Amino acid sequence: MTRATPNRPRILLISAKHYLMAELIAGCQALGLEHAYLFLGGISSSTELEETLRGEVDRFFPDFLLTMNHLGLDREGLVSEFCRQRELPVLSWFVDRPDLFLPQYRNMDNPYLAYAVWDADAVKPLEDAGHGQIFHLPLAADLGRLEFVPDAPALRGVAFVGNSMQAATDKCWRLSGQPDTLRGLWEDVAGKFATSAVRDLPEFVARENRNVKALRESCDPASRAALDSFVYWRATQLYRRDCLEALLPFGPVVAGDEHWRTLLGNASWTYTGPLHYYSDLPDFYRSTRINFNTTSMQMKGALNQRVFDVPASGGFLLTDYRAQLDGAFEVGREVVCYQGVEEISDLVRHYLANPFARREISLRARARIEQEHTYAHRIETICVNMKRMYGTPA
Repeated sequence: MTRATPNRPRILLISAKHYLMAELIAGCQALGLEHAYLFLGGISSSTELEETLRGEVDRFFPDFLLTMNHLGLDREGLVSEFCRQRELPVLSWFVDRPDLFLPQYRNMDNPYLAYAVWDADAVKPLEDAGHGQIFHLPLAADLGRLEFVPDAPALRGVAFVGNSMQAATDKCWRLSGQPDTLRGLWEDVAGKFATSAVRDLPEFVARENRNVKALRESCDPASRAALDSFVYWRATQLYRRDCLEALLPFGPVVAGDEHWRTLLGNASWTYTGPLHYYSDLPDFYRSTRINFNTTSMQMKGALNQRVFDVPASGGFLLTDYRAQLDGAFEVGREVVCYQGVEEISDLVRHYLANPFARREISLRARARIEQEHTYAHRIETICVNMKRMYGTPA
C-alpha cells in the first residue's frame, strides 16, 4: 500500500489469479492511491472465502473492490452477496467477452456490482441483459515495465506473436456438448463470421441461418457460452492463418504454440516457441522491424494488448484496422493499419524499406500512450466512474 491523497478512494484489488494485478497496482501507485491486494487463490471453502474477505475489508476499509474478468468473484455468488449486504461497490473490468463468463456465475443481480468492458461493443449487450452499471474502458500499457528503446538492433524482419487457437477450439467444442456430426456446420459458421462485418455473434447467427439460430438457442447457458467460444476461436484461427499466409513471402517469425506447424505447413517461415509476456516480449517487440498484429474475432471493433505494448516498447506495429482505433490513436501517424488481407504485402514491403518512417510512427505512438493510455489513466477513469455511479471518492 501507499499513502493516500486526502479524499481519494481506497481500492481493494481481489483476484484468484494474478492476471493484470501488477498493472493495476502500478496504476494505483502512480496516482498515489491507497490500495491493497487480496489474493484468493488456494481458498478451499466458502467459509474460508467469507472469513478472508471480511477480515481484509474490516482491516483495510476500502471504498470499492476491483477485479478483472470476475476473477475475484466466486461462481456461487458469495462475494457478490457479501458486497450487497455491506453496500460495498465492486467493479469487474472485463478484457474478454463477458457473455462467455457470466453464465458460470450465480447471484449477479446486485446493484453494487458494476462492469467495465474493454470493447465498446460489449456495453449494450450487457445493458440489454440487465447487468446494471457499465462503461467502456480500453486496455493500456504499463510503462514501468515496458522500457522504451526506439533504436534497438533489428534481429528479424517481420514477426507475429499469438496463439493458433487450436487447443482452445478443441476444448470449447468438447464443452459445448454438440455432436461431432455438427462440427462441420459450426466451423462453416465460424468461417463466415470471420469475414462478416457483423461484430456480434448472436446477431450474425440470427441473420445467417434460422436452423443454426435454433440450435444455438436450444443449448443451456453454459453450453451456449462454450459453443460461442468455439465459433470465436475458430474464426480467429482462420483469420490469423489467412493473414500469416500473406506474410509468408517475407519469411516471418511466428511465436506461439506448436499447432502453427500444422496450420502453416513447411513454407518459408521460422517457428519460435511461446514467449513470456513479462520477460520476453518487450525485447522481442523492439528488436523486430515489423510486429504484425491480428485482432481476435471476439472483439471485432476493439484493440488488443499488442496495440499498446509494441509501441510502448519501442517497436513498430502493423495491425488490422478496428473501429475503436481512431479514438485511441491517429491512424497513419501513430499507427499503421491494413483494411484487408490483400493490403498486407504492400504495407510490409513499404515499411521494411522505410526505417525512418517506422521509427517516427513508433515515437508518436509512445508519446500518445504516455499522454492517454497508461494504467494510471485507466485507474483514474475507474475512480471517476465509481464516483458517478456510487458516490465514492475520486
